[in-house]
Amino acid sequence: MRFIKYSFAINSYHQAVKTINACHSRKIFPIIYIKYFIVDGFGPDWLKEFNNLLIQQFPSKTFKIYVDCKKNFGLFINLVEQKINYLKFYSKKENLKKLNQIAKKNKVLLNPQFSVIDLSKIKNINLKIDRILMK
Repeated sequence: MRFIKYSFAINSYHQAVKTINACHSRKIFPIIYIKYFIVDGFGPDWLKEFNNLLIQQFPSKTFKIYVDCKKNFGLFINLVEQKINYLKFYSKKENLKKLNQIAKKNKVLLNPQFSVIDLSKIKNINLKIDRILMK
């Protein structure tokens, strides 16, 4: 069975649960994208608890989390220590090489090339995912 990888931007826990359920019914491997302003506002501890709640609901290998860190070095280091699956970080090439070594050591992928589909303002998530599959 082949899974297709898509990244979905969400704003809440309930949107994440609906997205994961809709993706599993269509054999899509969901990657939950968390925007920078959410993590910066609530903090990295919120993201850890968010991940734990999702793991209680679904097995940990059925979804992954992708977080935008912008240029926040402290947030980046904290999320690498928590072993978040994918991180997006903006920096100069010299700094990016060093940060990539830190990420590899902790088995975290830095700046993956995913297209992000924004589901934060969508009410009918199932219909949106069906439209994506039709393309």
